[in-house]
Amino acid sequence: MTIKHRIRCFDSEVLVCAADRAYNVNIQTTSNPLGFGRTLAAFETLESAVEAAEHFCLAYRIAKEHGYYLKDNELVRHEREPIAVRWVMERRWSGEEWIEVLTRGAGVR
Repeated sequence: MTIKHRIRCFDSEVLVCAADRAYNVNIQTTSNPLGFGRTLAAFETLESAVEAAEHFCLAYRIAKEHGYYLKDNELVRHEREPIAVRWVMERRWSGEEWIEVLTRGAGVR
């Protein structure tokens, strides 16, 4: 696996890695930067993987600021429904739209 794109994201790094016929979006903590982290999703093209990683990082930063944390492949908060990471990556929302969704729960499946 080869790292093609790297984003600092809160206390983690989001990596786009070239794998067998796919591009994985992985996350790893900066306190343990060994390996390639945990895969969150796979994409067919580098461009789509990088775009998804960028959008995930924006949403993840805002989610952390609003009490969510990453558990398996979901963003979770005690009193709210979990939000699937793949669903987050499919959205191309602005920071304001993410704040609205995370504070009101609107639009989350």
